[in-house]
Amino acid sequence: MKPRNIAHRGGAGLWPENTLAAFRHAAALGADGAELDVQLSKDGEVIVFHDYRLKPEICRGPDGRWLEKPTPRIKDLTFAELQTFDIGRADPESAYARDRADVAAVDGERIPRLADVIAIAKGAAKPFHLFVELKTSFADRGVSAQPDVLAEKVIAVLRQEDFIANTVLVGFDWPGLLHAKKLAPEIACWFTTLDQSWFSDGPPRPQSGPPSPPALEALRYWAREGISPWAGGFDAVKYGGSILKAIAAAGGAGWFPTWEDLTAPMVADARALGLKLGAWTVDDAETMRDLIALGIDAICTDRPDILKSNLEP
Repeated sequence: MKPRNIAHRGGAGLWPENTLAAFRHAAALGADGAELDVQLSKDGEVIVFHDYRLKPEICRGPDGRWLEKPTPRIKDLTFAELQTFDIGRADPESAYARDRADVAAVDGERIPRLADVIAIAKGAAKPFHLFVELKTSFADRGVSAQPDVLAEKVIAVLRQEDFIANTVLVGFDWPGLLHAKKLAPEIACWFTTLDQSWFSDGPPRPQSGPPSPPALEALRYWAREGISPWAGGFDAVKYGGSILKAIAAAGGAGWFPTWEDLTAPMVADARALGLKLGAWTVDDAETMRDLIALGIDAICTDRPDILKSNLEP
């Protein structure tokens, strides 16, 4: 069985990330679904945006100027206030734009709601699944909504829109996923993990963008002691050091790691536990082909067009 082609943030290598334009294009391309990040606005709307603060590289104010740091937190702005920012074009002077030279500008795009994206998914020509990341901060609970509150709001939207069956919840902050499972036991939750090299005794993979040495040591300490704030009590150390057994014990339906962690032995162990497998974020054809050969269930990519060509016979 071929893996699902999941457009990361709607296909952020082609279209402005997490915009309705991106999700429409992903559906029109024939992708199997899209990944998106959700947070709560000040007035409780479930909105789609990745960063905890407005991202200056992609946000223009009502005056047409790019924002400058420090920018407001998403949680401190109402949905109406968020709608005043244009997110359809990257600042051409930014490294962000230079790294995404193939992204088409779509001026006038606004920060959408989860319900707006669901409407696009429902109108797709074929079944279109959403991988919804519950975006909360385990490192600093003050910068985002609380995980249980966000989970409750997301489940309410999914029920209202009758879209639970076509949704997979993902997230690094497992308390949100655990709470969602209590509210809706039928919802599929694929537990996202940080690069596992961060938790080994050796140096982390440099390409993984590891945190500063003090932050890395804090992560490793929490994991060793079984007190990780992201694990919700399901630390790997409590399950013989197996992150997969921890996910299975937590009731996860799948594992959603960075693609570098998807080795053949890990795939075999996950299958033995009945876990689905997805990978983030894969943009080159050779790696896509390697993952397809491993038989995983979903590949999350900024370039759904490249993945589509590699999935076609």
